[in-house]
Amino acid sequence: MSVNYLTLFIPAVLATAIGLAVVATRRVWRDVSFTADQRRAQLWLIWLVPIVGAALVLAILRDEPPVDSHRPPRSSQTRS
Repeated sequence: MSVNYLTLFIPAVLATAIGLAVVATRRVWRDVSFTADQRRAQLWLIWLVPIVGAALVLAILRDEPPVDSHRPPRSSQTRS
């Protein structure tokens, strides 16, 4: 039985592109530092330019400080 490597490569690339897009979409959806229009533009970029768009958006989000919505902000003063 002969295996055509293209039949293995195409599904692997598609699965990678979809997985990366899903991860990037979740990160954009949870990020509150951008406006709704900016998030919408990022989502369009993720899904219209599959691998490059998702990688670009994830690189932009990586530069942003993480926002934890479950914790109150720390005060700069320490208690004695």
